[in-house]
Amino acid sequence: MLRYILKRVLQFIPVFLGVTLILFILQNVVPGDPIKLIAGERKLDPVTEMNIRAAHGLIKTDADGNIIYDENGDTIETPMVERYFDYLGGLLQGDLGTSYQKGREVTEMILEAYPYTVQIALVAIVIEAIVGIGAGIISAIKRYSFWDVLVTLVTSALVAMPAFWLGLLLQLFFGIWLKDLSGGALALPISGVPGPRPQFAGWMYYILPAVTLAAISTAYTARIMRSQLIEVMNQDYIRTAKAKGLSKRDIIFKHALKNALIPVVTYVGMDFGAMLAGAILTETVFNWPGIGQQTYTAITRRDWPIVMGSVTVIVVVVMIINLIVDVSYAFLDPRIRLGNKSEK
Repeated sequence: MLRYILKRVLQFIPVFLGVTLILFILQNVVPGDPIKLIAGERKLDPVTEMNIRAAHGLIKTDADGNIIYDENGDTIETPMVERYFDYLGGLLQGDLGTSYQKGREVTEMILEAYPYTVQIALVAIVIEAIVGIGAGIISAIKRYSFWDVLVTLVTSALVAMPAFWLGLLLQLFFGIWLKDLSGGALALPISGVPGPRPQFAGWMYYILPAVTLAAISTAYTARIMRSQLIEVMNQDYIRTAKAKGLSKRDIIFKHALKNALIPVVTYVGMDFGAMLAGAILTETVFNWPGIGQQTYTAITRRDWPIVMGSVTVIVVVVMIINLIVDVSYAFLDPRIRLGNKSEK
């Protein structure tokens, strides 16, 4: 187990370097001068412009931060390779750069936004796990019944519905129509967060965005759970358990469910990683100040330090979640030996 985990951690290194390299190249090939983005509509004098370029490492400086000039008196542009390694050095120290538009440290901005994304992702994954797995089990146990047909119809509708459209419908029904019908007594908040700091006290603010975020994934979880449980129930060892006279409840929850959960755990774990990466559409529709909305805003403004910092954090989080999902296999099914699996 430890050997497998070590190998996976070592595999993170080329993935991490590849992602940062691609992002760094994109930053330098996409049209647009970052200095003009920083200045906005202001016109910078040459001295101020050179100082800004030096502060962002675009031109060479000495150890004291003084600008270096060539024999013709011109500034020397810092090579892209050198800037990339300087960027990596900053990452290792937790320095993700400075926002072009806001002039703030990207690390500080991500630390402010990410708790909001984590909270809504936790609520959404709980909804997905409980409702999705529960609906899948009921659908599999009561195959071809009314409940099975109902689960199939609902999941089909959710899978076909875009997340942003579902969010708008929920806002319209629970935030506007229900408010009019109940005189404001039963309305749910349709945007924003509970307060200036992330907190669970205003739980009503989490309902609509969390349901929107979890809806499509819940439908897939229910489908996977249903198909896997039906397949496991047809295995020989289940027939043997039935022949021994075990109750249907014991057969399902003590023998079948654990094996059927393996692909479900895989999907839910991967989906949780995606949620922690920031749901851009959901956070934008509900004006949720998480990392997804922050990244989307930065992309529209070409604020590359925020984009690169956010994506870097997202990649690390997703890799960690994937590792946790892989390790969980051994606990769900003792027949799986991760150390041997990795050597094949």
